[in-house]
Amino acid sequence: MVKKIIIKTKDRRPKTEDQKLLRKKYFSFKAFFLWSFIFGLIFCSSCAKSLYESKFVAAGTYLEIKSPYKEAGSIVYAEFKRLEKIFNFYDPGSELSRLNGKSGVPVKVSAELLEVLRLAKQVNEMTNGAFDVSYGRLYEYWKERIKKGGLEFPQESEIAALKEVGGMNNIEINEAEGTVLIKKKGLKIDLGAIADGYMVDKAVMKLKKKGIDSALINVGGDIYCLGTNRGKPWRIGIKNPEEIQNVMQSEQLFDEAIATSGNYEQYFDYKGKRYSHLISPRTGFPVSDTMVSVSVITKNCTSADSLSTAFFVMGLAEIRSFIAAGPSTMRIFVITQDEEGRHMHILK
Repeated sequence: MVKKIIIKTKDRRPKTEDQKLLRKKYFSFKAFFLWSFIFGLIFCSSCAKSLYESKFVAAGTYLEIKSPYKEAGSIVYAEFKRLEKIFNFYDPGSELSRLNGKSGVPVKVSAELLEVLRLAKQVNEMTNGAFDVSYGRLYEYWKERIKKGGLEFPQESEIAALKEVGGMNNIEINEAEGTVLIKKKGLKIDLGAIADGYMVDKAVMKLKKKGIDSALINVGGDIYCLGTNRGKPWRIGIKNPEEIQNVMQSEQLFDEAIATSGNYEQYFDYKGKRYSHLISPRTGFPVSDTMVSVSVITKNCTSADSLSTAFFVMGLAEIRSFIAAGPSTMRIFVITQDEEGRHMHILK
């Protein structure tokens, strides 16, 4: 018998202030599994020993843990709640919000915030600016616009003005002093495309310290498969989101992560054309509608999370060039759309 667990594309909805409403939606059994089923499947081999399942709301989205260890869920949830106080862009009391409120002076930050910013800079450099956490104001602007939908496109001058209040060169990290300096007034850092993956990795480290060697953590579609699923690799199915019964590719994961970025969960239609909620930091506008989704499998969730976003911005041709530049253990699955339909491209 095959047990089905769900992959969901990355949820980058703004973190709502009304957590009671979010919890009400989450703990509706029907709503949760409908939410999950639309966007993919993870297949787990059936064995005699059952898996414990824990479900929470954390980091403004859904958190699911499956493990043969009963205590795994509470360990992961506690770590997420700790780190959420650091990275939450929408919580005025978070460490990130306090940093965003200061400019012109070095600010002492936690080791976790310093590390994520350092990693974000690395991804920015290796993807030639396809990933950029410095455009928080730009992303915030588009999130509000997409929520309303059907609006006229902004003028290029308006987007250019928002892009002026950004740029990774305006974030200075001093690792020796443990400080971050925002050099441009008004710049806001948004870590939504990397922090969830980082929190998954930190939670995995907590599990390992507790002697737990088997678990699956899924936060809004960022997934890590720790060890085996009762002696066998975790199996995942990458699906065409509009063809629920069609598994386009099946993969086995052992101590690996997968993250997916796509345009089919959050989008808006304007003059008969669909636009993604994923904004290119290079142009300041939504990414081309030829890209449907990008899934990345790699050794850690921080990389899978950030690179799935960057690759979506880059497009298929640039992803191919990126892979050709050097050896990699990544597996990348790109779904594109053209006049003939949808196609999956597998890059290894």
